[in-house]
Amino acid sequence: MEELTAHILKLEQSLLDNSIRNDPDRFGPLLDDSFFEYGKSGRRFTKADCLADGTLGGVNIRIRQFSLHRIDERAVLAVYQTEDAETGKMANRSSIWKSDGITWKMMFHQGTPVPANYG
Repeated sequence: MEELTAHILKLEQSLLDNSIRNDPDRFGPLLDDSFFEYGKSGRRFTKADCLADGTLGGVNIRIRQFSLHRIDERAVLAVYQTEDAETGKMANRSSIWKSDGITWKMMFHQGTPVPANYG
């Protein structure tokens, strides 16, 4: 599980790399065709929306407290927190990744803002 956790973390980090986020030929293969996201803005996005926009948008965020939970042999849930390097704002994030036996692709992602006065 440790090796899989490191692999999924690397994939999550790649989707936060602006050079990948702004290149549909690079981010497209990381997203399952059924992919959708509820962004921290509350908006819903699909893979088709992202490809049509040509970008996932620019970010400058760091992953913290990453953990992975197995759903079954070919699916995992990644949960973590992010911190925006410019604003310091935090978000709780979750992603579901599935494997076809060779490649892992993101099926779902959600970002939920953490209120500044939380906890």
